[in-house]
Amino acid sequence: MTRAATLPAGVLVLAVLAAHVSLYPKIADLDSFYHIGHAAAYAEGSLFDTSFPWGTQSAVADHGADLWWGFHILLLPLAIGDVEWGIRVGALALTALLLATFHHVARRHGAGHAIWWTAAFFVAVPNVLFREIMLRPHVVSLAGALLLLSVLVRGRWWQAMLVSAAIAWLHLGLAWVAPGIAAAYAFVRAVEHAVGSKEGRGSVPPLAAVVAALAGTAIGWVLRPHPLQALELGSVQIIRLLAAKATEEPLTFSAEISPLSARDLVAMSALFLVVWLGAVVTAVYGALTAKLGRPEERRLLFTSLLVSTAFLGLALLSARRAMEYWVAFGCLALPFLAPVASTWFRGRVVRAVAVALIALHVGWASWRHGLNVRLVASPPDTMAGVASFLLEESAPGDIVFHAKWDNFGPLFAHNRSNRYLGGMDPIFQFAHDPQLYWEFFYVSADLNTDWTCNAFPCASGSTVDTHVALREHFRARWVVVEPWRNPRFTLYLLNDVRYRLAHETQREAVFEVLPPSEGPAA
Repeated sequence: MTRAATLPAGVLVLAVLAAHVSLYPKIADLDSFYHIGHAAAYAEGSLFDTSFPWGTQSAVADHGADLWWGFHILLLPLAIGDVEWGIRVGALALTALLLATFHHVARRHGAGHAIWWTAAFFVAVPNVLFREIMLRPHVVSLAGALLLLSVLVRGRWWQAMLVSAAIAWLHLGLAWVAPGIAAAYAFVRAVEHAVGSKEGRGSVPPLAAVVAALAGTAIGWVLRPHPLQALELGSVQIIRLLAAKATEEPLTFSAEISPLSARDLVAMSALFLVVWLGAVVTAVYGALTAKLGRPEERRLLFTSLLVSTAFLGLALLSARRAMEYWVAFGCLALPFLAPVASTWFRGRVVRAVAVALIALHVGWASWRHGLNVRLVASPPDTMAGVASFLLEESAPGDIVFHAKWDNFGPLFAHNRSNRYLGGMDPIFQFAHDPQLYWEFFYVSADLNTDWTCNAFPCASGSTVDTHVALREHFRARWVVVEPWRNPRFTLYLLNDVRYRLAHETQREAVFEVLPPSEGPAA
C-alpha cells in the first residue's frame, strides 16, 4: 500500500471499528440470533435437514425449507461457541467483506481515491450503515450484487453466472436481484446501441448477461435441499407479503419492510439525497457533452444509477430496506462523475463549503448512529435467562407462546429443546393460518387480554377466551412476555389463576399455562 493510500485506509478501518465498538455490548438486530441459531441447528444435526419443527405456527415448518440455507452453512464456524461473540465476529466479517468488495469494484474500474469513496459509502446514510453492521444475509447479497455489475461490465459470462448463483444460494429471497441487474445492464447497452456509442471491449454481451444471470440464479436455487419447497417459501416471503401489504390490515411486520415516506427519506439521508440528485444531473450533462470516460466506465456509471433509481423507487413504494441498494449503487457511480463535476468545485469558497458540509455530516451521522444503538439495538442477553430456565425446567418439545414475533430469534439461538410459534418474518405465521395469526395479533399488540379474535376486524370473526386459545389453539405450555412491551397482557397473566409466574428476569417473565382444574385459589 502506498503512502497516499495509508491515510484513507486507516480512516476506513477506524470507521468500521468505531461503528462496531460503539454497538458493544448490544446486538444490532434480533434476526442475527435466528441466523446463528439456525446454523447451530445444522451443526447439531444434518446439513441437509431443513425441516423446522421449532416454528409450530410458521410456513417455514410447513414447507420444510430454508431460504437462507447457504448463508447458514457459511455461519457454521461461528455457531460453535458463544452466541453473542459469534454474532459480533460474524457481523464484523460481513462488514469487511462488503466494503472490500465495494473498494475492489471501484478500483478495478479505475476510480481514483477508491478507499475514500468506500469510506464515503459506509458513512453516507447512518440507517444504512446500521444495517451494514448486522449479521444478516442482505450484507453479503449486496456485496454479490456490486460484484455482479462489475463482471458484467468487464468480465465473462461464466463469471456473471457464478456470482448470480452465489446470490441465490446464499439468500433465495433476493435471487431476483441478479436478473434485475442484468436487465438494467442490458437496457443501458441497448441505449448505447441506439445512440451509436462505441462498443468497447471486455463487456458481457447484453443477451448473454441476462441468460447468465438467469442460469446462475437457477443453479443457486437448485443447489440446496428441497428446492421446490424453498421456491414455495420464497413466494410467501415476496408475493404473499406484497399481497398482505396491499390490504389495510394492521399486520405486525417490522418497519424495514414498510414503505419509506418522502419525509423520512429527507430526514434520514438529506445530504446524500442532494449528492445523488446532483449525480443524476451530472451524468445527463456528461452524456450530452461527451465528457464521460471510456465505454466500460460509462456502462458502470449508468447501470449503477439505473439500479440505484430502481431501488429508491422500491424503498418509497414497498420496503425501506431497499435503501441500502440505493446508497451502494449510487455511491458506486460517484467516482466516475468526479472528473466532470470537479470543474465546478475549483473555487476556494466552494471547497470550503464542501469540507464544512462533510464535517457536519460526519458529526450528524455519528449522533444518528448513536441514536440507533440506543433505541434500536438489543441487549446481548435478550431472552437468554428465560431460554435457560425453559431448557432446564420444561420438557423437550414443550411449546412456548412468545408475545412478540421477534422473541423467536433469541429464544431459538439459546434453546432448541422447546418449540415456539413463528419462525422469522410474521408473514410466515400469517401464511400458515390467518385465523391463528389474528388470535396472536390481538394479544401481541396488547389490545385484548381476557379474550382474542380470529379475524380483523373482530366483528367479522369470532372471539375466544385467551386461555383457551393458548392451551387448545396454540397448544402452549409456557408463555414468555416482556412486561415493558406488553403491560396489559402481563397484568392479565399475573391476575388470572390459570397461569403461574414461573420465572422472571429484569426484562422478561415466564408463565406456566395451567389446566383450568389446576388453577390455584384466587
